Amino acid sequence: MESAALTIVASYIERVWNRGDSSAVTEFCANPYTRHDANQIRLMSHLEQLHRVESERAAGTATDGRSLHFETLLLSGDGQDITWVWNMTGPTGTALAKSSVPKEVVGEEIRICGIEVFRVADGRISDVWNSPPMAGHWG
Repeated sequence: MESAALTIVASYIERVWNRGDSSAVTEFCANPYTRHDANQIRLMSHLEQLHRVESERAAGTATDGRSLHFETLLLSGDGQDITWVWNMTGPTGTALAKSSVPKEVVGEEIRICGIEVFRVADGRISDVWNSPPMAGHWG
C-alpha cells in the first residue's frame, strides 16, 4: 500500500514540475518550506517557493512551448521521508540549456539527473535535501 507521503510527493512532482501548475505549491508545500542544498539551508515562504518554481520552469521552456519533463526512476519511502531518483529531459534553446548547470546534450534535448529526499509532515512537504544536478541520465 502506498503511503500518504509518497502520494503527496508524486502528486507534487507531476502537477508542479511536469504540468507546470505552480499554484499547487501552496497545496503540497509547508509554509515555510526548508531547502537543504550543499552548504546552505533556506527557509522559503510559499511566495518564495512559487517564484523559484516559476523561474526554473521558465528557464527550461523553449519559445515553442516545449518544456522540461521529469521521469521518476525511483520514488520510495516510509510515512515521512521519500527518496526521488530522477532523469530530466528538456529542449535545447532554453535558458537552462545555456546555463552552467551540468547537462548532456543529445540532439535537440538536454539531459540532467539527480536525487532528492523529501520530508512530509502534517500532510505537506516540509523539507527537501538536494544533491547538485548531474549531466546525463541514470543508467
